[in-house]
Amino acid sequence: MRQTPWLAATTFVGTVAVLLAVHTSGGASSEPDREAARMLDPGGPVLFVTPPSGQPGDRIQYHATNLPTCGGPWSVEFGDRVLGETRQVGSVADFRASVPNRGVRGFQVAGLRCGPIPSMVVQTTFEVLPVTRTTEPTTTWLLPPPPELPTRTKRPTPTITTTTAPADAER
Repeated sequence: MRQTPWLAATTFVGTVAVLLAVHTSGGASSEPDREAARMLDPGGPVLFVTPPSGQPGDRIQYHATNLPTCGGPWSVEFGDRVLGETRQVGSVADFRASVPNRGVRGFQVAGLRCGPIPSMVVQTTFEVLPVTRTTEPTTTWLLPPPPELPTRTKRPTPTITTTTAPADAER
């Protein structure tokens, strides 16, 4: 069987990952349908980064399934940066990270690379969105007026008024 080069990339449509495989050689493959089926095999390693896009500083989650046995830690890569390491449990590996603050906007390659076998890589794409200023709603607290404080005032002096009856009223 003749080997033919393929270019494969994973992209996201909503919350569904789509693996795109493109034949890159000029000639026809001896078994194009079989090779395409092998490239799109759901049993192969798959990496999901959720959410599939975000701004620098946003939290993201790497989740890889169907990983081959690495025998060591997996390097977590984002673009040209290594964000850390993770170990697989069975055929699964998880890693939490943040979108790097410095870097290129647009689509970046996110991936896991086996430390002992650097050619063993599983990758997907992540879209770095430009930073937008969000106008956070401001909360205005309307406080009741403060209670009136007692003040020292002089008590008014009582006024005594007396009325006298006219003299002829007594008669």
